[in-house]
Amino acid sequence: MSKWQHCVMAVSMVFVVAGAAPAHADSLDAQRQRYQEIKQAWDTKNKAEVARLMPTLKNYPLYPYLEYRQLSQDLATTTPQQVQHFINTHPTLPPARSLASRFINILADNGDWNGLLAFSPTPPKTVAERCDYYFAQWATGHQQVAWQGAQEIWLNGSSLPDRCNKLLTAWEQAGYLSANLILQRTELAMKANNATLVAYLAKRLPLRYQSLSANLLKLQHDPALIEQFAITVTPTDFTRSVIITNFSRFARSNTELARVSIPTLVRSQKMNSAERQQLKDIVAWQLMGDISPEQAKWRDDTIRHSHSIKLIERRARLALRDGNHSGLEEWISLLPQKTLHQDEWQYWSAIILLNQRKNTEGNAILRKLTEHRGFYPMVAAQKLHISYPLIINKSERPDRSITNMPEIKRIQELLYWNMDNLARSEWLLLVSSQDRVKQEQLARYAFEQHWPAFSVQATITGKMWDHLEERFPMAWKNEFAHFTSDKNISPSYAMAIARQESAWNPQARSSKGASGLMQIMPKTAEHTVKSKKIQGYANSNQLMDPITNIKIGTAYLDSVYQRFDNNRILASAAYNAGPANVDRWLANTAGNIDPIAFIESIPFAETRSYVKNVLAYDMFYHNFMGKMQNVLTNAEWQRRY
Repeated sequence: MSKWQHCVMAVSMVFVVAGAAPAHADSLDAQRQRYQEIKQAWDTKNKAEVARLMPTLKNYPLYPYLEYRQLSQDLATTTPQQVQHFINTHPTLPPARSLASRFINILADNGDWNGLLAFSPTPPKTVAERCDYYFAQWATGHQQVAWQGAQEIWLNGSSLPDRCNKLLTAWEQAGYLSANLILQRTELAMKANNATLVAYLAKRLPLRYQSLSANLLKLQHDPALIEQFAITVTPTDFTRSVIITNFSRFARSNTELARVSIPTLVRSQKMNSAERQQLKDIVAWQLMGDISPEQAKWRDDTIRHSHSIKLIERRARLALRDGNHSGLEEWISLLPQKTLHQDEWQYWSAIILLNQRKNTEGNAILRKLTEHRGFYPMVAAQKLHISYPLIINKSERPDRSITNMPEIKRIQELLYWNMDNLARSEWLLLVSSQDRVKQEQLARYAFEQHWPAFSVQATITGKMWDHLEERFPMAWKNEFAHFTSDKNISPSYAMAIARQESAWNPQARSSKGASGLMQIMPKTAEHTVKSKKIQGYANSNQLMDPITNIKIGTAYLDSVYQRFDNNRILASAAYNAGPANVDRWLANTAGNIDPIAFIESIPFAETRSYVKNVLAYDMFYHNFMGKMQNVLTNAEWQRRY
């Protein structure tokens, strides 16, 4: 069963009887009552009761879901015109988005290739349906179109759906699957680290490639065999690409051995200077920790000749970690102008000038930076001892066209029935389908309806970065005030963490299991509940309850805040990356650098952005509470890290 079929059943998708009586013009409460009755009738398979109640719900906002149920219960007997009409009538209905794919599958299963092409005259978006589409092209005599499509589908580093087997078999039998195409896909699979696919493709190579196939399998299993591979196989563009791809894995496991192997790889595989630099860049990326002076010199010489912006930035951050501002100047100077004009490097360019007593030039850069939005502009204002000029745009109040949107009425009902995830899908499709003016009105509407997650999502979709009220709604304000009243952390700081963690979606759950508003890991919750003697917590499902989540989340945040001397920089980093990593970073910097250098030198890109965002968000929330302040407290600003 597809996820949308499951969602539809969840909202009692029932059979719609043809020739139904006119819909009742009655209250929403009455419609909801009959909706409950239909749910019961559906659960008990009482078709007669369903048939009696269904016509009375035509004016109910969730009626399109019932239509979808009618249409989808037996797509095999549904006409293409009916399906297309439903999709066109409900373009923002989440299950309608998957209806075309389901119908294409049925047409393909029935062998109705002309019908498939009539329904879908252009290639579908999903891979499985594209395979059906191109097979239909082949079956109706358009072989060149089919073979071109088959080759495009084949060149994919991921495993392909079973529905592609029929197309690819016909394509191969027609003689279009060459050894070169197998090698190209093998290269893509290696880059995607798809070991299963690499093994499958290696075995598909012709007999004359038997030696290469065997060596590929060995290298995929053990990247330390890279020198043996380079010496054994005949140099080609393919083998050189394979070596560069697998060299990253090798360098991570044994950086020094990888470094000394570069001359052999280059010589054996006849690599050019650009390919040699790629190998050296890969090793240089790993040489950022405790290394010898000779390794450091080699690394820096490599980076001076590199065109990798990320590598140069990584080296600049290492200079910040080491408090080496003269070195920082050298590395920043290697950045292209576009990168150099990013906020972080503008700030550090200004600091370099100030350290050189070029105050006029340095302060001019900082003043210009305060005109921007975000963490570094706030830091620049604090450095200049001026207030950061907050720019707050506010959308026009939504007009009646917003409240009368069928999507809005459906969302209200889905929220009423606690179908938050389906409501969220409706909202995302609605906002993305509107023009800028309507997006702003929708953001404001969500803000006024106290739908904080929807308000935030609208500003993200519409890129409304200066609409600060809608971007940062004061969600669960009273609850945060209550649960921080006996703690060292401020309500605004806890709210900033929640806003960064979940964008105010109480149902958010990460792939690792972090849950709810403050994205608490179940083990963290158990430990916090036990250590803080929090009553009433029984299992991790309760983390989806906003009140429970805030209670446990603020307790844990306060514990890391106190552990790191009431310092939000360190506490935020610990909340994201764990206290042990923060301890290690502090040991590396040994109290020698300022707070901004410490933040920028955090080696994890996610944590670096996380800390900057939380501090900026805290400043926004402080402002909304009427307590304007600098982005850092005096203690945070003056401490050495």
